[in-house]
Amino acid sequence: MRIVVTPWRDTSEFTKVYNWLFDKTTSNEESHSLALRQIRIWQYRRASLCPAAVLATSVLIEAQMEDKKGNSQIQNVYASAFTRFYNFMSSIIKGHSAASMYETAEELGLDSFIVDLRHLCAHGQILPPVDVLRKATVFCIEWLRGYYWLPHKESMTNLIAEKLPSKDLQKFTQTIENLLELYDLALECYILKAHKLKAISKLKTSVEFNKLRVYSSKKKAKSTMEMITALVNDMGIMLKKESTSKTNFFQIYLLKLLDRKVFLTAGVTFKENEELVIEATQSIFKMLAIQGHIDDLLVALITLAENKDQPEEKRTGASYWAIKLIDTLRMLNGMKKMYQEELNLNDKFKDTGFSSLNNTIVTKTMKTLLIHSGRDLSVTLIFGDSAKKPRTWSFEREFVLQRVGLVSDYSVEILKGLLHIVEPPFSAEQLRDLTSLCNIRFRLLSEKETKQMKEAETQSNYSLEDLENLVSDYEGNVPPSTGKTYGLFTLDTNPNWSKCALGVLPY
Repeated sequence: MRIVVTPWRDTSEFTKVYNWLFDKTTSNEESHSLALRQIRIWQYRRASLCPAAVLATSVLIEAQMEDKKGNSQIQNVYASAFTRFYNFMSSIIKGHSAASMYETAEELGLDSFIVDLRHLCAHGQILPPVDVLRKATVFCIEWLRGYYWLPHKESMTNLIAEKLPSKDLQKFTQTIENLLELYDLALECYILKAHKLKAISKLKTSVEFNKLRVYSSKKKAKSTMEMITALVNDMGIMLKKESTSKTNFFQIYLLKLLDRKVFLTAGVTFKENEELVIEATQSIFKMLAIQGHIDDLLVALITLAENKDQPEEKRTGASYWAIKLIDTLRMLNGMKKMYQEELNLNDKFKDTGFSSLNNTIVTKTMKTLLIHSGRDLSVTLIFGDSAKKPRTWSFEREFVLQRVGLVSDYSVEILKGLLHIVEPPFSAEQLRDLTSLCNIRFRLLSEKETKQMKEAETQSNYSLEDLENLVSDYEGNVPPSTGKTYGLFTLDTNPNWSKCALGVLPY
């Protein structure tokens, strides 16, 4: 949406003038006078900022009205109006000269004869005949209607004051963009093992280095990791400050975060340094967990991975982080079950909250649960509940079912992960069957079918019944392309066994 300050009060005022000028059922000399009067008011309101096409229209309409009054100098009036019309319109195309007027007319969509007429009117010793000028004026007015008036009439909408970005919102957006830019720079430096300013100066351009150097000096950060920590703290403070506002500042932050190339694609781009990627990004996920926004982030990542209009790089990066988040949520649910079992067995076992996982120093109990989680903690995101709303991490079945219809190479692993954290949960048999379906659909297809599927981007909508039926049809994960064909022979699905002798194939 582009916001423009116009000389007309609202769209109805613009439409009223449009009808006075161009509506054949009501347009007459009186309505033209009303239109010109209103255009003069617009000129008073915006002076030189009044649109050139509006002014060009007014000079041509004025010439026509003088013609109807029987002005004896009508040829000069038309010539002057025609020259001013072209000058107004050519002012829209900046940087033109007399030698490029034909190019200017072409860019505006005007016929070349308009330029010839303009030259005759402005510089010719003999002016064009009045009839020619009359017809040219009618032509140009109709051109103005199609070029400017009608498109604006159909596309303009009134600005609702409540939707106008506030100064607080603009300030928040600018500050967050600056912080995320620095975060992206510092994150890349850390992953590439530039942990001190001296190493950063060799890796980054002078402009980028100076930005990090200034921030480092301001925060007294001696290393890249300290800069990352300070940046995350600053972002957390801003989000907490605006958490009670009616404006959804977090959604703006989320859009800006997922637009940062290094953060979004780090897990894929720097796969060989995955331990450093996870180590450097732990703080931002913990900050979002404290704010209670992990589920919002996960949904945004899933949506991005499913969106076929997004570039491959973004979808792959979103898929990586979504899978990592889901794995952590599954880990947390498992840890909570272990913890509850221990509480039930041992009355003296100390009760502690899982929000402590968001702290820099993790409690002994949480360390023990992490060790027994069965994960490689060096490549696992570690965060806990929000202290404000402790919860069991799960999604409704309806949310997971919606993902089935959008599943693709980018989101199939996400779907398989979500199956384990739905509420109500699937049975072990259902989990096995649904996971098998995902494998059949995306792992065991022939090369030709895989290519066709990628081109079609899975247009079908699948239900759980479809999935279970497909799995039961192909025991042992046999792909559909080989389930009923055996070389030269084709299996008869309804053979009459009573007519088949022993040792004879039913074909």
